[in-house]
Amino acid sequence: MIGNDKVNDKVKRIKKIQKHIKDSTISCTSMLVTVFGDVVSQHGSWVSLASLIQVLAPFGFNERQIRTSVYRLVQNDWLQVKKVGRCSYYCFTDLATGHYEKAARRIYAFQQPQWNNNWTLVLAVSVPDVKLEDFKKSLIWQGFNTLAGGLYAHPSSERSSLDELIHELGIVNDLVVFNASTSDLNSQGVLKDLIKNRWKLSELETYYKDFLHFYRPICQKIFITLPDPDECFLLRQAMIHDYRRILLRDPDLPVAMLPPGWVGHEAQDLVKRAYKKLAKSSVCYIGETITNAQGPMPEPSEKFFTRFGGIT
Repeated sequence: MIGNDKVNDKVKRIKKIQKHIKDSTISCTSMLVTVFGDVVSQHGSWVSLASLIQVLAPFGFNERQIRTSVYRLVQNDWLQVKKVGRCSYYCFTDLATGHYEKAARRIYAFQQPQWNNNWTLVLAVSVPDVKLEDFKKSLIWQGFNTLAGGLYAHPSSERSSLDELIHELGIVNDLVVFNASTSDLNSQGVLKDLIKNRWKLSELETYYKDFLHFYRPICQKIFITLPDPDECFLLRQAMIHDYRRILLRDPDLPVAMLPPGWVGHEAQDLVKRAYKKLAKSSVCYIGETITNAQGPMPEPSEKFFTRFGGIT
């Protein structure tokens, strides 16, 4: 009887996650990107189509949806494919790897670096029209926003992702990058009000609250009793996917520019603790279930164990 209760509880939890994915209109294509970035990239880079069909089924995606999404990602230069006999195997392209590694710096960060009160300003002087839209979208993803026409700003002097973007688009000679600081308290207060409105913090706060409302009760249970490996994998992927989607909207502002008790910090802490809790069991599931052309997926890379400050 106790065994039946455990099975019933597991079925209920899985159905709850499936309903959440459906209600959140999470696409199969988007979930595939998460699986490749969070899992496949850390286990040898290649994965069989059959394995993708198997591991994505519990999320509520059928074989047709998965095949269609894989095809679209190949067409959009996010996945490359190789054939071995009648079997197909897929891997991130260099383009996709570059995009996901930038995202990974934030997704799996241990903590936010201390702010030095400096801002990065970008003035688009003569960016060609054919590149301007991609440039603007990428800037916004990195947390920049407009202060005035053509002038983008972010309260951080960290420039590695920005410099990569500028070189990728080949627009080094088409813009000016400034480093600025605010020395008086009045200016800092004005900027904090500007950030609250221009960066839409109230909307972002709602996303984080919804995330915590769904995942906090689930995580409170797994911190006490760890579920089966397949469920650990399902929860790890669903949580990282939702967290990644919010980070696409989060400008990664320093604490000094955020409201007191910012809810995003609580969400980050929950993800960090849950991921570390789920890691070992989900890795076991990956090794037993997912395959590449050589057989079972290899052990995770050393880079995997540095996520969130270190996974043991």
